[in-house]
Order: sequence, then structure tokens, then C-alpha cells
Amino acid sequence: MAEALMAALVLWCVSPRMSFGASSHEVPGRASGMAPDTRFATARTATARTATARTEMTGTEMTGVRMTGTDRISFPAGDRARIARLLDDRPAGRDMASRLDWVSAKLLGTPYLANTLIGGPEVPEALVIRLDGVDCYTFIDLARALALARDTADFIPVLKQTRYRDAQVQFDHRRHFLTDWVAFAPRNARDITATLSPHARHIRKRLNLRADGGHYIPGLPVRSRDVTFLPPQAVTPEVLDGIRTGDVIGIYTALDGLDVTHTGLAIRKRDETGREDVYFRNASSLKANRKVVDTRLVDYVRNKPGIVVLRMTGISSPGR
Repeated sequence: MAEALMAALVLWCVSPRMSFGASSHEVPGRASGMAPDTRFATARTATARTATARTEMTGTEMTGVRMTGTDRISFPAGDRARIARLLDDRPAGRDMASRLDWVSAKLLGTPYLANTLIGGPEVPEALVIRLDGVDCYTFIDLARALALARDTADFIPVLKQTRYRDAQVQFDHRRHFLTDWVAFAPRNARDITATLSPHARHIRKRLNLRADGGHYIPGLPVRSRDVTFLPPQAVTPEVLDGIRTGDVIGIYTALDGLDVTHTGLAIRKRDETGREDVYFRNASSLKANRKVVDTRLVDYVRNKPGIVVLRMTGISSPGR
């Protein structure tokens, strides 16, 4: 029951990126279900947060958002300078995996911060770029853009393609669910889950549709989508051998209307004994962390419903 209540309280997370900010709270232990009596509590919590967020976004718009071409962008000067330094310092000539490892390592220790994105059915969308705090979604967005951008001028176009389908900075184009990375153009990744093990499972989900018939994200349609995941017992040494540094790991959930409840990057590195292992680099909302951390993947998924594994692709040229 405690886990079910936690799941109810943290659905403001996860996938989807909820209406007024991308926040990513982890669910300790199993995130496989939610008791019926807690679903209504979630709906009430969502209503309260929506009202609060509308007020907060009005203040943010007044102080931090500027028009750049046709897009509304919030990109503080300090974060702009840090992005420029990271791109200048990024080692040249490395492959995609090495670049993802390097840039994401620079974000280790970054505080966990939820609800940083601006936009909703009644709030104009803005491209928000912040390095003072990240959640699990903004963390992987930033890591991909920092790994792929050719230079500082290229960073914003790459981030737009990463966060939004068709690179259109609009609320209804935001990739609210992790599997949107694969479903919508330009694709950020390909789903390799089924290639890793014959024990992969497949399920048809109606994303955004709650078990009580409501919607997680007002103003967005319900989309039927096949989701493939590996249950924890299928995450064997052979499966780990097939996971590369930079692969995106989604923590699958059996909750109706959602695909994953948390996400991060796979990082292959050696432990203190010299043995190579796969770590889960993620913006952790757990009380013990509240920052970007590395955790052994097998330890993290042991009591979870499963994982989804995506492999990042390059960036398409149009719109850069």
C-alpha cells in the first residue's frame, strides 16, 4: 500500500512530462500498480498543481522568457556561458557513446529540480534551458544536445529536435512520453529492447488515458502504442553485455496510460576492483540523492517492473 501511495503522489513525473513542467520522481520499489482509492487523490493533486503552476508560469514569463525568432526561449546568461564552456571543452573526435559519457559526467551532482518547463493548454510553450537543476527528462535532453551539437550556435536547434517533434516549440509537440523519442519525427532513438533478449514482453498501451477514464495531460490525445520491456529477471549478464554507454534506460510501469516512470542513461565503467559494469546515470528524486547520480543498473531494476532500452540516433539536418 505504501508503494501504491507513493506511485499516486509521484505521477507528476515520470513519463509523461506533465502539463506545466517536466518533473521526474522515482517510485521506490515496485511501480507496477496503484490502489483504486489513491487514483482519486492523484487527480486532486494534479488539479491543485495545475492551478499553482499557472500562477508560477505567469511570473516566469514576465522575467525569464524572450522571443528568439518565432520561439519563446528561457536561457539564462549563466547557463548559456556554461553550455559554451562544455562544448568548447568537449574532446574532439570521439564517438557518440564517448561524448554522451563525457557530457553527462559533467552533470553528475547537478541538483534534482522538478517542474522547470514552461507550457500547457493555457500557457504558451517556451524552450527552457537550465543547468542549475534537472529532472530525469531534462537531463537526457541536455545530454543528447550537448553530445550532438557541433558548437554553441548549434545547441538550440539540436535541443529543439530532441525535446519536440518536428522541432516545433509547442506544448502539443513536446515529447511527453519516453517512447515519443521513437514514435515521432525526427526520431531521437530506436527501440532495441526486443533485440536484447528473447524474453522481452510486449503490451499495447493507451498513453495518456488513466484507469479512471481521465487524462494525465489535459489537452493531449490518447495514443495507442505497443511498448516492449524486459522484466527484471530478464536483465541477465548477456543482456547487460548488449547495452552500450549512452543507451537510454526507461523504467517500465504497468500503470494504465504510462510507458515509464523514470529514465536515465546507461554508462559502462569499471568499479573499484577493475570489473566493468553497467551503471544507471539518472537525475534521482529519491530523498537520499536529489541529484544526478550513478547506480548499478542491476541493483536499480531489481524490484522494478522492467526496463525499456533505446539507442540514440544522430540529428537530422533540416532545421538546424
